[in-house]
Amino acid sequence: MDQTASKPVFDSINKANRILIAMPANPSGDAVGAGLALYLFIKKLDKEPEIATSAQSLEQFSFLPHLSAVKHELEVSQSFVISVSTANAALDELSYEARPERVEIFLKPKNGRFSQNDVSFKNARFPYDLIITVHSPSLDNLGDIYEKNTDLFFETPIVNIDHHPNNEYYGEINLVDLTATSSAEIVAGLIEEFESGLMDEHIATSLLTGIIAETNSFQHAKTTPRAFLKASQLIAQGGKHQEIIRELYKTKSIALLKLWGRALARLKEVPELSVVYSLVNHSDIEKTSSKPEDVFGVMKELVASLAGAKIILFLAEIAPQEVVGYFHLHPSVKAQILAPALSAQMLNGALGKFTVKGVNLLDLEKDVLEKLQRVKTQIAV
Repeated sequence: MDQTASKPVFDSINKANRILIAMPANPSGDAVGAGLALYLFIKKLDKEPEIATSAQSLEQFSFLPHLSAVKHELEVSQSFVISVSTANAALDELSYEARPERVEIFLKPKNGRFSQNDVSFKNARFPYDLIITVHSPSLDNLGDIYEKNTDLFFETPIVNIDHHPNNEYYGEINLVDLTATSSAEIVAGLIEEFESGLMDEHIATSLLTGIIAETNSFQHAKTTPRAFLKASQLIAQGGKHQEIIRELYKTKSIALLKLWGRALARLKEVPELSVVYSLVNHSDIEKTSSKPEDVFGVMKELVASLAGAKIILFLAEIAPQEVVGYFHLHPSVKAQILAPALSAQMLNGALGKFTVKGVNLLDLEKDVLEKLQRVKTQIAV
């Protein structure tokens, strides 16, 4: 890693004490692995890190060490500070009385007297000295963590660690490496350069999980020799390769397998649009007892199985008249054209999501295909 790029990150971490690590609202294995590795590493520096995502479940990553440390919402509030100068009078006693719609505070001086000129007001600082975002091309990718705490992100320095080409460079420091195949690869290089002696098997396992998940177990076309080398180093440092493979690829819930079977049975291809897609209705989800993570799990299985497709689309009716859509784009497809056409948000460089309420699943299928037809000449490189 380029030392000129990483030095500002080291300086920011060294100066901070309370550090928030923020992951996307729909965190991938790469986001969780990189985020947890940073959390464990920063704890070893005798700092006070916190790690958060607005995702309500990370069940598929339950094998990772210290996953329970991840918060699913932030309790962030700014205290209102009333400052009273004691230059003219020393404080003897402080009390307060709560009245309807107000609080009265009483200051009793030891000598002299307090006046209104001795009083000033301000908002206290937010409880974090630094925010590190991981695997988030934009702040909007953080979901509620950002949307419910915009002032926090506006007033606190941000280190942005990512590898996606659509990153918006929103941080005061942007460690965005487009040559890396995963955010975990970037974090691994950062830790080794900062203090390699602090690497342990838990950190190595988290980082290895991120690399394996993002490269689809090294089957992704963009997997580089550097990713293989980094993975082998992490295995040598205690990363549990076989356990990761088993948990990510060989352990699937019955519900996911049933839902995946229904999705495969409805798999369709529209060659003129370069799209392969499937859909499941609300009855499918109810009968298979599927959870939201199972819906996303089916999308991941489709991506893994249809690696050569230009556009992979999955529509799932998660409730009556409410459909969530996921799509995965080949590097030759322009996300900046397709995502707005579908009113979608890119979760990372290749994966996007949209939700539509008040619509029938089959009507939405038709609508999405019509939108793809209208922009087909614009989305191909």
